Amino acid sequence: MASGQVNLGYDRQDSQMQLTQSEMKMASESGHGSVTSAPITERMDSMEKKEYDEVFLPSKRDPESCGWCALRPRCFQKLNNPIMFMIFLCAFAMAQSATISGLVLVNITTLERRFNLPSTRTGTISSCFDFVVMAVIVFVTYGGEKGNKPVFIGTGAAIFGLGSFLFTLPHFLSGLYQYGGNVEDNFCGLNRTADLSCDGSDDSTVESLSQYFWVFVAAQVLHGLGAAPLYALGQTFLYENIKPESSSLYIGVFQAAATFSPAIGFLGGGILLDNMYTDLSVEEYGIDNTSPLWVGNWWLGFLIIGVISLLTSLPLIAYPKYLRGAKRFKHQRKPSTQKGSEFVPSAGFGGSLKDFPRAILTLLKNMPFLLINLAVGSESFIIACVSVFGPKYVESQFNVTSGEAAILLGVLVIPTGLFGCLFGGWVIKRFNLEFKGQIRFCLIVLLTSLFLTFAFLLTCPTIKFAGVTTNHDDGGPRKGPSDINALCNADCACLDDYDPVCGSDDVLYYSPCHAGCTQHNGTGAEGKRVYSNCLCIITSQNTTNDDVISYGSATQGQCEDNSCIYKPMFFVIIAFVLALSFSITVPTITAVLQVVAPSQRSTAMGLQSLLYRGLGTVPGPIVFGALIDKSCILWETECDGSRTCWIYRNIDFAFYTFGIVVVCRILSLVFFSGSYLTYKPVEEVEVAKEVKDKP
Repeated sequence: MASGQVNLGYDRQDSQMQLTQSEMKMASESGHGSVTSAPITERMDSMEKKEYDEVFLPSKRDPESCGWCALRPRCFQKLNNPIMFMIFLCAFAMAQSATISGLVLVNITTLERRFNLPSTRTGTISSCFDFVVMAVIVFVTYGGEKGNKPVFIGTGAAIFGLGSFLFTLPHFLSGLYQYGGNVEDNFCGLNRTADLSCDGSDDSTVESLSQYFWVFVAAQVLHGLGAAPLYALGQTFLYENIKPESSSLYIGVFQAAATFSPAIGFLGGGILLDNMYTDLSVEEYGIDNTSPLWVGNWWLGFLIIGVISLLTSLPLIAYPKYLRGAKRFKHQRKPSTQKGSEFVPSAGFGGSLKDFPRAILTLLKNMPFLLINLAVGSESFIIACVSVFGPKYVESQFNVTSGEAAILLGVLVIPTGLFGCLFGGWVIKRFNLEFKGQIRFCLIVLLTSLFLTFAFLLTCPTIKFAGVTTNHDDGGPRKGPSDINALCNADCACLDDYDPVCGSDDVLYYSPCHAGCTQHNGTGAEGKRVYSNCLCIITSQNTTNDDVISYGSATQGQCEDNSCIYKPMFFVIIAFVLALSFSITVPTITAVLQVVAPSQRSTAMGLQSLLYRGLGTVPGPIVFGALIDKSCILWETECDGSRTCWIYRNIDFAFYTFGIVVVCRILSLVFFSGSYLTYKPVEEVEVAKEVKDKP
């Protein structure tokens, strides 16, 4: 195609040249201009070729032009500016963040149910992304330090898109979803013998589905490889190619896009899970989204993200190594490197790993840099815990479905994340804050948010659950260990499959069978199954004749309970906490970029990514998950030994969450204070030395 364009261009040029020579011959015969014909022809030939080169060919004299290999059209140069680059970078960041911190997390429970995966394996799927990024991030940023950063980022976007497509593959290969059991199996069958053994009769089906675990792992590996250069190289590129007084605002916009995107993932994922069945049609199955057997549409979001990522990769790859004005902006920046952390790479530094250990050691010896990253790791610990278990916390405290919890958090995080990141960037630009000013801002913000974390102590009562929080016989609070079996369902031969129903006494039962329901009366309002003659739900009893007893009914799904008065107050306070937490994002990034040597900025961002993942996002969910497991009061154990928690004691859940947030926030304050006290820039040290040397 390029060859065709070249031939076409030069054919047009030759015809014009022939016409010009004919005109010159006529002029010569009439005695005019014979001497100037050749120079004019050569000049027109030169002009035509130059015009063609400017439109279609790469300019060897302009390394800042935009395009792909030999295709660099003039119209595309209109996109060759910081604003357009930031738009494409934000698009990739939004796709990445909405996927990893949104779609993957909100679909964890669904993947467990659909592919018979224990929590340990879904936890591995979630953590695999961070492990891959940790393994490659420092090497990617080290190589990108001297390379073309947009090309690294654009290539990563393409790899990320392929990973998203791969994540959807199990849906198309596994066939239609068949949920276990049927209606007749799960209500009280008097004098029936229940098959509660783990004889492995269904092992082949379970095993075949669980093999898709490796497909999800491979997809997350591609996600990790693709996302590795995004934040470290992307933010460094913005910082180096934008006026010093505006770089914080650009980074703030980028961080805002990346920060509220998980909420888009939660919101979109929640809507898909609640409103669309995994196989798109659900009429023949007779279940709705209130049933624990329901599997919502988990895969469509990944398909959309894959398309967006691939489309975004094309313009990103086209950008040059530097935008126009980058060299001028470099000289405009005030030196702020920590004394003793100056780093001058040796010849061939970008193409060789011989200086790699020295580069990393120089960064680790930079105390302000190291302490900032410890603080970022502490904050990431909180963010990871809230991201993974936030929906579960809201679901438990306020008795809502998983889809509703995801939507609530999405609606909350979008405005607070957007406002917080933009506010942090605006403060730096408005007051022209240098390193110490940015750290002071972080300290004030974190101290304020620390006092607001008491919102986690605003707890709601744990739902009434027969045999767990409420006694079967008298309906009073249960003080002993959980026991969902009672005299009223002793002869029902109940299975252990969790299928909760809400009794007419507003008490939740483990299943229709455990409520003692002997009759199935079809479906009621909202398509929910209705059961009657429930032996464990006594609505009235004749005091003179104990044989005259009226039994209640039960409806599929959770009991609605809107009695918690703290719900509005909780979400208002948490909105402020989130906005304050997000507002320190930009200051921590710009502070790191200022305190390290200019030749180490990309490597420093990569090392920061490694540290906050290793200290925060990877261990956070593991530690917090182990803590909240202690608040579980109802476990369901599978034949393979894996367990699923269905009910948490809300007050314990809240105290563990409060404790984690307070401890991590105090550590952040300590680390930021240490960074402030140990910072001594080159100029400050030199001035102090001059004063000391004066007689």
